[in-house]
Amino acid sequence: MKNPYIDDDRDREGHEDHRDHNALRPIFKRIGIYMPFLLILGLLTPILVFVSMMQGNGWKVPDLGVRGVFARATQTGKRVYVYVSPSTQAYFVKIGGNYETLLVPWRNYFKDRGLDYTELSDIKSLGEAAIGVLILPSALALGDTERDVILGFRAKGGGILTTWATGTRNGSGEWAGWQFLESLGAKVTGEVPPDSEARHLTLTGESPLSHQQPAGARIWMGKTTENLLRMTGESVAGRFMTWPRIPDDEHRTEGGIVFSETGSDQGRTACFAFSETSWESRPVVPYQVIDDTLQWLQRLPVVVRAAWPDGKLAAQIIEMDTEQGFENATAFGAMMRSISYKPTFYVLTSVAAQFPLVTQALAREFEIAYHGDVHVSFKDQPANTQEQRLQNMMTELHTVLPDAKNITGFRAPTEGYDTITEQLLQKRGIRHHAADPSRLEGRTPAVVKMDDVLPDDALIVLPRTQRDDINLYWEKLDIPRTTKALSDDFDLAVNTGSLGFLSVHSQNFGEASVLRQAMPDFLAHVQERRSQVWMATSAQVAQWWRDRERLRLSSFNVGRRLDFNLSVKGTQPLFGATLVVMLPRKGQLPTVRSTKIGTMIPRVTKIDDYRAAVVFDSLKPGDYVFQATFTE
Repeated sequence: MKNPYIDDDRDREGHEDHRDHNALRPIFKRIGIYMPFLLILGLLTPILVFVSMMQGNGWKVPDLGVRGVFARATQTGKRVYVYVSPSTQAYFVKIGGNYETLLVPWRNYFKDRGLDYTELSDIKSLGEAAIGVLILPSALALGDTERDVILGFRAKGGGILTTWATGTRNGSGEWAGWQFLESLGAKVTGEVPPDSEARHLTLTGESPLSHQQPAGARIWMGKTTENLLRMTGESVAGRFMTWPRIPDDEHRTEGGIVFSETGSDQGRTACFAFSETSWESRPVVPYQVIDDTLQWLQRLPVVVRAAWPDGKLAAQIIEMDTEQGFENATAFGAMMRSISYKPTFYVLTSVAAQFPLVTQALAREFEIAYHGDVHVSFKDQPANTQEQRLQNMMTELHTVLPDAKNITGFRAPTEGYDTITEQLLQKRGIRHHAADPSRLEGRTPAVVKMDDVLPDDALIVLPRTQRDDINLYWEKLDIPRTTKALSDDFDLAVNTGSLGFLSVHSQNFGEASVLRQAMPDFLAHVQERRSQVWMATSAQVAQWWRDRERLRLSSFNVGRRLDFNLSVKGTQPLFGATLVVMLPRKGQLPTVRSTKIGTMIPRVTKIDDYRAAVVFDSLKPGDYVFQATFTE
């Protein structure tokens, strides 16, 4: 067999000197020392592409390494400045403090993210700097020249991020009031008392400044020497609440993070009502908030998967734990019928068996789900005991409802359950599980991850997010105040993009009960905002959350254009899929088109001045490519 590395001319004519010696050498010898570099490049390129795509699809990529690479890419053409105010440094020295403790957390952030930034200590250099984003880290003392240059920077289009009580003292360190923050769009209404439990910064879902976290995610602010401030502003991305996510009634409209844009020619502003020491020891989630804030200040468009279908801002479930006072379920159902809503009845099966006609009537019109066999917690019971109880529960309801095999929901008595309970529920064909408010970090549903369980069969956790009648009873509220409490909790769910989950107990819904008398006015309030809210049963919300898991999204910016790719997994169409776009200009909706001929063009609707919803009525399984453009 002829050697492939020998020139044919040599075999035929023997003209060895006429050969191209380099061409005859094996490929690996010709490449020589470059071979290792080419091998490394060949390995890294697909890995980087894969990780970037999967990050867009929801992977949690570590903050260092690849996460830093992509974070750096988002700030192309935009400079970030951290202003180290000499006036503020002098003030801290005067009071025996150290301004470095408030600067170091920022240096750590930029180091962690692998981002370039510039520290400025001469305010005049800001006036000559390229437009970008200016961070004022708790810059308490600012002289007149500093204030003028900072506001001039914003007037030219620069973004500004302030923390804590920036600008409340003059250049000499004397008290100057809140006027500087007010000029940036944040009105300070007071402080959070040191002994208050409302020290959890609770984030708004799909907000321009907090879209990496689910609605209701909490950041513990700690108890530092720098008191938390109360602010109002044009828009709110986070609120101070207690651990159960309940704000003080008189401070519901206030925020811990506020943001605004006064005009398309001026820069945007974001104000954090807390100092750096509040988050430096627990930086993971705060770092993500800073990421999102810097993107917004730089006017970079961002697209994320919406929590809810069809462009709705939030979802609402109203359910009854149907136990003692079982017959009160009929009056509850009638009230829900009056607003054309189908609630969920979690029935205690030992009691439902005593009222077969009522149970059957409810099942013909509404969703029925399990509330256990008897009103005893499942938590910490042996697995065999729990399994027997679930079997008893199902058997009892089958005697009342022949088609009970189609019932897929569960709510543990006394909200008492454990990991064993969830595993057994999934094994028994239960597909959604209403849980206590502390079960999840956010106020949206979640998939319970279990080995060898297919996504279509996953158990979905639905957290109770609103005060129930038992909570309200202990607050000793009369009818008007009960109506207000119900309405306030509903509004909070809508305003934060959360799942609203209201639980009512049948024994507290008697004809003369405060709750029953307060309910009509509450439902009237719900109707006023119904266009914004998806009113659904527990099963519908759970199924949507499974369907949503089939939607994958990746995106990248190309100049003023936002390109995004969608992928729908599975075999069934996805209905109502919605994306939320963070707008680079206030009130400026994007034009969205597909790069593939024949692809359905989505509807684009305004959510507010800073966000738009991109709604797809139906998407068949497959891959899609879209472009969103923003005209000046």
